[in-house]
Amino acid sequence: MRVICEKCKQPKQHSADELRESGLDPAATAGFLFAEGPGCLECSGTGYHGRTAICELLDLSDHIREMIVDRRPTSEIKRAAIAEGMITLRESGMAKVRDGITTLREINKVTFVE
Repeated sequence: MRVICEKCKQPKQHSADELRESGLDPAATAGFLFAEGPGCLECSGTGYHGRTAICELLDLSDHIREMIVDRRPTSEIKRAAIAEGMITLRESGMAKVRDGITTLREINKVTFVE
């Protein structure tokens, strides 16, 4: 995913509707400042400069392994993995948004709202 340009990075306030559309609770993010880059010469007007990776890592516990061998539905395996502590792509991306590395718009573009 793209990284916000450090030269033109500035705080961005999102409306409650934008937050709800992104799967976020406006009350939970009330004190949080999002960031965005309006564009500059350094980033050729895009607001982004460079890229970073987000990842989803599934630790194969005995329970998850048994579910795979038993050919359980993917959605069921995913729920069990999350219950066991797996961090999803969306959660990984949202951590980068909270750290001011990327924008809410970018994470919505590269992951699904759950």
